[in-house]
Amino acid sequence: MRKPSTRSIPLLSLFLLLITTITAAADTLKIAPQYYHIDHKKKIVLVNKKLTSINSEASRVKSHIGLDAAYTFSQPVSQVRTNSSYQVKLDDVAYTVYFTQLPVLSIGARQPIVDTPSRYARFALVQSEGPVVASGMGIEIRGGSSQTNPKKSYELSFWADTTGASSRDVSMLGMRTDNKYNLQALYNEPLRVHSKVSNALWQEIHQIYYKSLEPDAKNGIALEYVELFINDEYQGIYTLGERVDRKQLKLKKYNNDIVGELYKGTYWDGPVVFTSLSPYDNSSAVWGGFEYKHPTEQIDWRNLYDFVDFVENSSDQVFYSTYQQKFKLSNAVDYYIFLNLTRAADNTGKNLYIAKYKKGEPYYYVPWDLDGVFGNDWTGTATGPMNDILSNGFYDRLLKDCAPNGFRALLRSRWAELRTTVVTEDHIMAKFRANTTYLATNNTYEREHLAWNGFRADTTQLAYISTWLSSRLRFLDATFSQACAPMAAMPSAPARLLKLYPNPTSDYLFVEFEGAPFELIIRNMSGREVLRTTLKGTRNQVDIRQLGKGLYVVTVQSPTAVRTEKLLIN
Repeated sequence: MRKPSTRSIPLLSLFLLLITTITAAADTLKIAPQYYHIDHKKKIVLVNKKLTSINSEASRVKSHIGLDAAYTFSQPVSQVRTNSSYQVKLDDVAYTVYFTQLPVLSIGARQPIVDTPSRYARFALVQSEGPVVASGMGIEIRGGSSQTNPKKSYELSFWADTTGASSRDVSMLGMRTDNKYNLQALYNEPLRVHSKVSNALWQEIHQIYYKSLEPDAKNGIALEYVELFINDEYQGIYTLGERVDRKQLKLKKYNNDIVGELYKGTYWDGPVVFTSLSPYDNSSAVWGGFEYKHPTEQIDWRNLYDFVDFVENSSDQVFYSTYQQKFKLSNAVDYYIFLNLTRAADNTGKNLYIAKYKKGEPYYYVPWDLDGVFGNDWTGTATGPMNDILSNGFYDRLLKDCAPNGFRALLRSRWAELRTTVVTEDHIMAKFRANTTYLATNNTYEREHLAWNGFRADTTQLAYISTWLSSRLRFLDATFSQACAPMAAMPSAPARLLKLYPNPTSDYLFVEFEGAPFELIIRNMSGREVLRTTLKGTRNQVDIRQLGKGLYVVTVQSPTAVRTEKLLIN
């Protein structure tokens, strides 16, 4: 009897290994590296490959998913869905796998991300289909009071090097090609949809008046949802958005003289809401609540100062005969409608921009930071129905304009027009439902809770918004259809009494204000913010021992009131 060949054993083993490999490959759902992201701390796997492609590959039952290793499904799968989660194990360690159709953004930073300066990081944006956007960039934390939230917003600056000496333009998610974008955390939004809905609604209500001259100009910004990883840790739902700047508005560039102008309402002070006038200093980039944005080549507050002076101090005859030359009437009407429709109490002076296309043209408003809207305040707290009118010193004067072609006449006709088109309960609620459905069907609310334990998707929020909006529309229908007469008798935000004592002080300041919760901001006389905090009681003690001697401006702001007083520290 012949003995088996010694070469037949390796060949048999090779055959068995090949059969095993083919079987294992058929049993494994393979995901290319760019389409999966793993948070090993939270034990989350997020896959955003196109779902139809995944399910065509998973037509047979799969017991494994191939990522950085082969993870074993606790229950074999043949089809996957975005509104479900799947348990897998790797070396007896349990992970949860999610499938999403949202773009996934990953940022890798070697140094801690801070308010300033920007830190170098690597950036990659992956869509379920389409090219990957990858680049070096600078990243820093952005925002004012939002910086106190655990979930941070960020400013992204795309770089062609590692130092920021040269920039790089990128194009993402159908937005403008640019070298700067913002990542908004949406932390105070109960369903993470208020900013997205409001910015889209503003684009439907208002178009920039020189659009025929500048087809790419846009009064406002676009926002797109993304899911964020920073240094391989899942951060939740964000919006990636454009910025309000000279490029977005197509303002004329500096040409040895100030041509286009742009100012941001950054903090509460008299000039920004047209209630008082203070001297300006051209050596400072802030004045009266405004931050100077364009032109960057020269700071000169004279033009804006003159406009604020005109609004506050011109005679009625001069004001009503000339204000339409100084501020675009159609924009003033649309922004006033939008402000009161959304009840954006944080946006009457702060959280907006004032812009001018070029010399000799009128100013106009651009909205910004629209989170405290549609029945929620800037802390994310429900306000309940509010039958009041938001205004500022400029609008207080405009509301008295009863001329046939004046503010009140256009307000009445424009409101009636919008009520038949985009300003209807059905249209607005359809936007809220579409956004929440998109996030819910991709299971993002469950992941948001995993990233931020304090978050719970409020299933009653849509019904609340609908009820709030219906009530608000009825109130505005009655208000804006009134015969033209000064609106002083109309319901307005209640007066709030502010008490600061002792004043002067050296160590502690007691703050009494009826609008709790509210934000307290202290600035020095050059406008630089030196302290910011949120206070929740009607009487609060604030430690100011870290502040130096001198004169300061104290501002308190609630959803219904803003008050400013001077404080002396000795």
